[in-house]
Amino acid sequence: MTARWQTGTVACGGEEIYYEVSGDDDLPAIMLTHGMGGTHAAWFQQVPTLAANGFRVITWDCRGFGNSTFTSGVHGSAAAVADMAAVLDATGTPGAHLVGQSMGGWWATAFTVAHPARTHSLTLSNTAGGLWTTALLEYVREWTTEYAANFGAEQRIGAHAAISPTFVERDPARAFLYQELDTFHTPPKVGASLTGDAVAHKDLDATGVPVLVITSTDDVQFPPHLVIDSAQLLAVKPHAIRPRDHGLEIGVVPAPHAEEQARGGTLEHVADLRAPVADVDPGGHRAEVRVRLTLSSPALAKR
Repeated sequence: MTARWQTGTVACGGEEIYYEVSGDDDLPAIMLTHGMGGTHAAWFQQVPTLAANGFRVITWDCRGFGNSTFTSGVHGSAAAVADMAAVLDATGTPGAHLVGQSMGGWWATAFTVAHPARTHSLTLSNTAGGLWTTALLEYVREWTTEYAANFGAEQRIGAHAAISPTFVERDPARAFLYQELDTFHTPPKVGASLTGDAVAHKDLDATGVPVLVITSTDDVQFPPHLVIDSAQLLAVKPHAIRPRDHGLEIGVVPAPHAEEQARGGTLEHVADLRAPVADVDPGGHRAEVRVRLTLSSPALAKR
C-alpha cells in the first residue's frame, strides 16, 4: 500500500499557501522547498521514494508559485520563513529535516537560523543559500545579468537555464517536463531579492544544525568550486567531495538543476547526520537526485 497523501492551504501574511503531505503523522518529517523554476510538483521523483522509506514528506508552493497566491506583493526570506512555519503548524509538524533547492535554499537557510529548534537538519542542493562569498556573489550577479539580457530568445524543447545541455540529450522527456512546469504559472521575479539576501556562515554555525551541501559539475548558475569554497567556511569542514550536477540529485549522479539531486543525498544525510558535506554531482543546476539509503543510523530515531 502506498503512503497517505493530503493537500491543503494555510493563510499567512495575506496569502494562501498550498502544501502537500505524504506519509503518516508519526514518521520523521522532511520539508522540501523548490527553486525559482519549479513548484511543489518539481519533487515528483523524491516524494514517493522518501515516503516509501519511512518519512513524512511535506512539499509546498512558495508564495506566487504553483497554487499559492501572491496578492500582497511581499516576497523574500522573512516572508518565506513565516510561510514555512505556517505550513509546519498547519500540518502539526513540530520540526523537520529541511531541503532547499536553488531559491529554496535561501528560504531553508533563513528558516534554520530563525528556528533552529524546529530544524533537524539542513540540506542545500545547488544553491548559494544566502551563504555568500565575494566570488560567488559576483559570479551570480553577472550570470543573472546575462540571463536577463537573453530572456525571450527563441525557445527549444527541453531548454531551460536550470538544465544542462547534456541532461537534455540524456533525458529529453524529463527535461521537457521541467520546462513545462513553468507554463502553469507566472511567478514573481525574485532574483534581485536573492542577491541582496545574505546569511552569515557564523550565524548558521551557531544554530548547531547539521548541514549537507550538494553541488554539480555542470551547474552554471552556482558553479561547484564556488559553492564548495562557501561550504568550507562553515565551522565543520566537508568530509566528502564527490562528482555531481545543478538539478536535484542529492548524491553523486548526472542530472538537471537540482530537485532530483536532493533525494538521494538527503536520505543519506538525515540518516547519518554528519555535516557539512560538499557533494559535487555531474549534471546541471537541476540535478537528478538518486537515492542512496543509509537508514540504519540511530540519529533518525531521535527525530
